[in-house]
Amino acid sequence: MIAFIKGQTINKTNRSIVLLNSGVGYEVFLSAKNLEKAQIDKEQEYFIHSYIKEDAFDLYGFADFEELDFFKKLISVSGVGPKSALNVLALAEVEELKRAITSGDYDVLQQVSGIGKKTAERLVVELKEKFIVDLSEASVVTSSDRQVVNALVSLGYKQNEAQQIIKDLPKDETDLATRIKQALQLVNK
Repeated sequence: MIAFIKGQTINKTNRSIVLLNSGVGYEVFLSAKNLEKAQIDKEQEYFIHSYIKEDAFDLYGFADFEELDFFKKLISVSGVGPKSALNVLALAEVEELKRAITSGDYDVLQQVSGIGKKTAERLVVELKEKFIVDLSEASVVTSSDRQVVNALVSLGYKQNEAQQIIKDLPKDETDLATRIKQALQLVNK
């Protein structure tokens, strides 16, 4: 199975890109927000979900492992295929979608073409418990924490790395510049 691809984007459509890696072009389907970020002739990297069926071998790409994990949970629900799952990912950030599912907000999910009331209800029923556990394990993130994470990401660190770093920051410090400096010191240890 293909789990990760890094290469140059050589073509882009309204649903996918062609990523050139070692002389082979891979068609990778992306969510709308990841597709928007993809640029022709730029190097991109994606975590991959290989979706194999009798008449196709499709690759779905994700910017980080959290998106990939969320996608896999979505397609585990009967009636939700990979294209619908990508459309769900285009609605909002993963954490917001998890909160919508755990709070039983069917309306958010029904915005996706192909997901009606029954499928939205099934998503909530089957995934609610999984996401409650996910959300409870995540530490409470303040707006200051989000700003530190965004600063680290803009400096080239991965989202999940930045989130791990802020867990080790002292909670008593409130000055944003100081928190960013402390985060960079933790990174460099």
